[in-house]
Amino acid sequence: MTAQKPVIGYLLKTFPKLSETFILNEILELERQGLNLHIFSLRRPAACRQHPALSQLQAPVTYLPSLLPEWHHDEETQLIENQMAWGQRDSEQLMAALQFYCDRPESRRFNEFLQGCYLATELERLGIEHLHVHFANIPAATAEIAQRLSGVPFSITAHAKDIYLTEPAALDRRLRSAEFVLTCTDFNRRYLNTISTSDTPIHLSYHGIDLSRFTRLPGGSPSTAAAPAAQPLQLLSVGRFCEKKGFAYLLEACQQLRLAGVNFHCNLVGYGPLQAALEAQIQSLHLTEQVTLVGQLTQDQVIEQYRQADVFVLPCLVTDDGDRDGIPNVLLEAMALGVPVVSTAISGITELVQSGQNGLLIPEKDVAALTAALLQLGQDAALRQRLGQAGSRTVHQNFTLENNVGQVKDWLLHALRSPAREPLWPTTLSPTL
Repeated sequence: MTAQKPVIGYLLKTFPKLSETFILNEILELERQGLNLHIFSLRRPAACRQHPALSQLQAPVTYLPSLLPEWHHDEETQLIENQMAWGQRDSEQLMAALQFYCDRPESRRFNEFLQGCYLATELERLGIEHLHVHFANIPAATAEIAQRLSGVPFSITAHAKDIYLTEPAALDRRLRSAEFVLTCTDFNRRYLNTISTSDTPIHLSYHGIDLSRFTRLPGGSPSTAAAPAAQPLQLLSVGRFCEKKGFAYLLEACQQLRLAGVNFHCNLVGYGPLQAALEAQIQSLHLTEQVTLVGQLTQDQVIEQYRQADVFVLPCLVTDDGDRDGIPNVLLEAMALGVPVVSTAISGITELVQSGQNGLLIPEKDVAALTAALLQLGQDAALRQRLGQAGSRTVHQNFTLENNVGQVKDWLLHALRSPAREPLWPTTLSPTL
């Protein structure tokens, strides 16, 4: 009889999420490479639109009961009954986990404790041997609780948002509790190493893209040849409508292009909290004829947008609270399709784009530099072609889904084979609780 493959849990805040195609692609590739997964989600998706690739998913998805974002009586009942069961089974262990939760210096969300206990029950019930967590904020905080009850070890993939918006002390504690940590840029890895006071391995793990989906059409993209004078230069940007994407600066650059008499059109694909502000800015800058907010699209629809673009632009920035991107996947996607890119020299973007070689980089929040880069590409079809081809080579050489996810698979399998490290927390109550 063939032994059943071990099951690895994947914990996410919300699954599936339209803006997190890189996670879905990673999960699908891990399945193609033979891993047996079970997905846990702390929230149900609010949006009804889903990527077609979701139909390929084999792993079951368990949605944990939650008191957030809305309270439901039946989910509260499930959480309370689970707490009572843990209390009857091992009240001392439950109280030790509660003490850990109460002693944490960061702000408390009791929903995390309740969900962590429920997750511990599910990990045991389903025979999960290892849990991998995407994001070092709420999902990792929930995994800490589950680990203290179930003993199931976990690892973390940390991204830019959760790294730079999490208190260093809390981040260090979560790193210490993990078996290993992955992060998507070397910039992030170096920062985490300055935070960490433990010997938890921290590995660089670039996102990869499925190159079978990002193929150029015969004849290439519009950027490979000069467009007829009557045809506008097609600019494209894709991302969540939030401050760190720099869309406000892109619109200011579009105004400068309009004032300079450039024939262009810019599509902004995405959604988010700055939707109304961007709409108002488009009106105030008199860009309604030049700029279109396309809205939410699936990945297949975004690929069609890339194929129609002459230039892809994403002027990312670091916000006042430290939030920033790592390497936006949309840059990888555009480059894979041979579209020349313009972005900013921040965070991990410089690990992907070498300015003048496979794209153009400008300083953040610099409208004049952004306008000049767009003018340069708009007027030089040969430069667009050279940068687009070089960008495609970069992605094909260093950012393939199969190779990069293969490394993730190897680290997960190594964690399954290795004994979990000794607990780094007290197993008995202190007299303070």
